[in-house]
Amino acid sequence: MKSYQLGDIYFMMRNSQNQTDNSDQSGFTLIEVMVVVAIIGILVAVAVPQYQDYIARSRVVEGMNLSSSAKLSVTEAFASRGTVPMDEATNGSFTFTPTRSVKLIEITPSGAIAIDFQNSVAPEGKNTLHLFPTNEPDANAPKPVDLSKSEGSTWSGGWSCRSAETNLIPQLLPSECRIGK
Repeated sequence: MKSYQLGDIYFMMRNSQNQTDNSDQSGFTLIEVMVVVAIIGILVAVAVPQYQDYIARSRVVEGMNLSSSAKLSVTEAFASRGTVPMDEATNGSFTFTPTRSVKLIEITPSGAIAIDFQNSVAPEGKNTLHLFPTNEPDANAPKPVDLSKSEGSTWSGGWSCRSAETNLIPQLLPSECRIGK
């Protein structure tokens, strides 16, 4: 075992301190950090609105999925009773409880279904999607069938969401609901 004297220890400590003082320092400058923060800020400014639209579109699809029981009620009422006011014919067979995204689902006398969304999805007055019975659901401009009148006595069971009565913001509509597809 080697023994050191006090002078040797002082010399070694002094030598080691000089080595750390002479070494290059590494890290980021203030300018580099500011550039990174600016780039992140730009990315967030672009991503957040896109994300919010994505969430709102998914809530519109939720409303369409929730309306499937209303469509079933209208279809069953038409099959069993024929041409009658569908709001009365489906009374009791369809009920709806509001959700965080969907305020109201209502069956009209003609058999059309109105889906009203909460203000968190779309602003008031621009938050209604209409589904209507039609014999040509895949047409660019399908003609609605009024199931409460005798002209509606032949209905193939098709539904369309391409309605002129829909006032939902176009960017929130699913692609199959946009007029002029």
